[in-house]
Amino acid sequence: MDDATLRRRLDTVLLLLAANALLLLGIGFRFATEWTIGVAVLAVIVGLGHARG
Repeated sequence: MDDATLRRRLDTVLLLLAANALLLLGIGFRFATEWTIGVAVLAVIVGLGHARG
């Protein structure tokens, strides 16, 4: 498998993961707003720690 094919597959997987996360976030805001906000804030804190660390 060459680099272009692998990059295209990885981009597709990343796009599907992002769509899945947005769908779950939307469902979470509809049914459990407080929990969803808490999980989103925790994810941002962990992401910032990972990016800076």
